[in-house]
Amino acid sequence: MPAATTNNRNSLHHSSPSSSSSSVSDAESDRKSRADRPRLGRKPSASILVPRDHPEIEIEKEEFPPDDARAMSPRRNSADVERLGREARETLQQQAKALQSSLQALSERIEEVKSDHDKLENENRFLQDYIGGLTRTMSSKTEFSSTSGAGKGRKAQK
Repeated sequence: MPAATTNNRNSLHHSSPSSSSSSVSDAESDRKSRADRPRLGRKPSASILVPRDHPEIEIEKEEFPPDDARAMSPRRNSADVERLGREARETLQQQAKALQSSLQALSERIEEVKSDHDKLENENRFLQDYIGGLTRTMSSKTEFSSTSGAGKGRKAQK
């Protein structure tokens, strides 16, 4: 300790007589007890990792089904990676073909519905023209009968 710090402590201890004797003796006993303690021979911290081939380590090899998450190791060899890539490409190609065929079927169905719609629309126009013609014919006959005097007289006589 620096001398100034020791002097400050001594001056503090001397200011109050009751605490000075007890705190000085405590401080001295702490120093003596630390000095009297035997040194522990500590070794530097070593790594906790133990090699796989250590004689005390027993590794049990477990087999899991291929769809089990525990069997899906992130470490794969190149053959596994290529096989997985091929399988993924084949799956995607099959899905693409299925989607294309369903799209083709939808397109054909749309064309059928369009042709049915056009056919029904033409039939609707024909019926509208026919009904329009009938109403014109009926209205012209009623006008003709109302303009003729004989028709009026008959109605009045009845």
